[in-house]
Amino acid sequence: MENPESKNQDCGYLCLTITALLIAVFSAGLTLLIASYMYHGSYEPFELPSEVTTSNVKRLIVGHKKVVLFKIDAKNRCYILPAKMSKEISISKFSFVNSPLTQELLENVADHEGVDFCGRTPAFVLEKST
Repeated sequence: MENPESKNQDCGYLCLTITALLIAVFSAGLTLLIASYMYHGSYEPFELPSEVTTSNVKRLIVGHKKVVLFKIDAKNRCYILPAKMSKEISISKFSFVNSPLTQELLENVADHEGVDFCGRTPAFVLEKST
């Protein structure tokens, strides 16, 4: 015969475990909600200039980083595009963060080749716009 006190103790541990799991799930959801609300990057829809598809643009492919860089001197901008999206360049709209990459971030994304290629031209990472 089981002890009723043992049953109550087991039920207490089960309720405590379920409560702890519910608090963890709620906390994770709340954290994600607050993080998405506090994000300050602003993505603006943007069509890649037609100059990119012409031969007047300087291009650099950094194979080991899997990115393609486009430098448009007339616009004083350097665009960084993931290589997997380069085939969709003429049919897609892209977005970029309003602030340019720092030299350190540019080196992380496109290595020293990208830093040399862009020079002092502001560099922006492009993403496919939704």
